[in-house]
Amino acid sequence: MDKKVSKQTILCMFSGGIDSTGVLHKLMTDLEYKDFELIVHHIHIVNRENRALAEAAAVKSILAYYQKQDERNFTITTSTFNTSGFAPLKANRFPFDMDVCAFFSANICASRKDIVSVAMGRTKTDVESGGENFMMRMKRAQAIFKSVLSLEEEAIPPYIFPMVNYTKKEIWNFLPPEVRSNTWWCRRPIYENDLPKACGKCQTCKDVNNFANAGV
Repeated sequence: MDKKVSKQTILCMFSGGIDSTGVLHKLMTDLEYKDFELIVHHIHIVNRENRALAEAAAVKSILAYYQKQDERNFTITTSTFNTSGFAPLKANRFPFDMDVCAFFSANICASRKDIVSVAMGRTKTDVESGGENFMMRMKRAQAIFKSVLSLEEEAIPPYIFPMVNYTKKEIWNFLPPEVRSNTWWCRRPIYENDLPKACGKCQTCKDVNNFANAGV
């Protein structure tokens, strides 16, 4: 372990969405995690869905809230993954978010040997509604994670899912109002005067509208 690091560390992959915000809140407030250092990493995923600016605003607001709290300190890091250059290919698909998170989180773990687990935002809603396709994508993402770390001598840190026993609705309800109002969920935001607005039409908007008066 790096001599400069005195504690074991959890890496929290954070998008500013409901799921990952639930994970961050639990890591920040639950006594189970109080003895761990915490790194919060956000990836600016730039693709044709055009969510990067909306997510960045959510991340900034939410992290500012937790920085003002007394529960614990944490380190914030960021990276960028840009597939806007795929446009001339007229590609029908682009990398899944969970694959991108797997790749970046593994490389962070390779550089920080004190990281003992990687916290991801899988929920009970994901497991129940995603079906076999979702589980296969999860397995592929974890295979990417393990592949990146396959040459490392240290044990590979496991994924942990602090929200796996909670539905999105339950997460929404236990988040502080100031945090809840700043989360982002829409897959295809509309920008008016450079300000993001939920489209109200994508599946995530419909899901959130089922349990929250969120203005979608």
